[in-house]
Amino acid sequence: MNSTLIATYDIPLVALSVLIAIASSYTALDVAGRVTAARNNARVAWIVGGAVAMGTGIWSMHFTGMVAYHLPIAVYYHVPTVILSLVAAIAASLVALFVVSREHVGFVHVVAGSLLIATGVSAMHYIGMDAMRLRAMHHWDATFVVLSVAIAIMVALAALGLTFMFRDDKQDKVLKGVCALIMGFAIPAMHYTAMAAVSYSAMDQEPDLSNAIDISSFGNTIIVMVTFAVLGSVFVLQRVFAPATKPLPTEA
Repeated sequence: MNSTLIATYDIPLVALSVLIAIASSYTALDVAGRVTAARNNARVAWIVGGAVAMGTGIWSMHFTGMVAYHLPIAVYYHVPTVILSLVAAIAASLVALFVVSREHVGFVHVVAGSLLIATGVSAMHYIGMDAMRLRAMHHWDATFVVLSVAIAIMVALAALGLTFMFRDDKQDKVLKGVCALIMGFAIPAMHYTAMAAVSYSAMDQEPDLSNAIDISSFGNTIIVMVTFAVLGSVFVLQRVFAPATKPLPTEA
């Protein structure tokens, strides 16, 4: 068998993935000020906790987008590889929070941080794609692959710039919401561009389903619920344990 499989998208799940990206972006902007203002062990705790929340949110957006991608054959996911993609997302978020929480942030820090973040986000996506187990052979369009990485770099630059701008928690909440919307649409742009880079042709060979599971709609709902619970918990904790210290001076 060598026919190209026709993929479709579940539009409500696509919309949900964008909503998750917006919520994750707002959490990132909100936690930036807390991380910057905190000191010593509290700062480390905010960086790690914030990275876990942000990374989980970005990964959940990505995974929801993958579940929204429907092929006319059964698709399973290799659990260890899926977990590795989550680790990549958290690592990218850790770099972002570490960079913006520095006492002095210069152009070199922003560029280097953006490249590392883009690498982490791109790795998350393509590792997640590698987790798919199905009776088909994948084919890549190099143009869209390169374009997706370029978008990831631009999104990382924009995300670092906006997050740096909101290190001062006194910034206008409406402006923060607008910036979260911009980031929330930019992050899925990378994902869906990368999805456009792949196509599948059916084959007779059965996939190796060792440690692989079928993600049902119910399973994805649980993932989304856990994601919003994590993001919500960070949001609440920021209000309860808001650092009393003033933010560090910034340097563009």
